Amino acid sequence: MTIRVMMTAVIAPADQQAFEAAYLQVTEKVRGTPGHLRDVLLRDSADPTQYCLLAEWESEEVFHAWADDPGHIKQSAAMYPFWASTFRRRIYEVRETLDSYGAAVPGTEEA
Repeated sequence: MTIRVMMTAVIAPADQQAFEAAYLQVTEKVRGTPGHLRDVLLRDSADPTQYCLLAEWESEEVFHAWADDPGHIKQSAAMYPFWASTFRRRIYEVRETLDSYGAAVPGTEEA
């Protein structure tokens, strides 16, 4: 079952440019990882210190295999200093995906 991993953190204004650059470094290293589908970096429009990294994975098992692998530390190291004090991670199962017209998006239906 496809999952979304949501990681949130508070990033000080002075660190935001460096944080976003670190995100780009990490995504280049993660690209092509088996089971990893995509990442999206979000910043709260009302409070720009609030960031959310939304990652999509083929399954919780492949995500945990990657997250528990020591190589994950090397791949993600550039972001660790920014996540240090306010990091929070949640994993969500994708139950349904709809397009803007209310129709199910082909290939996203879950059993």
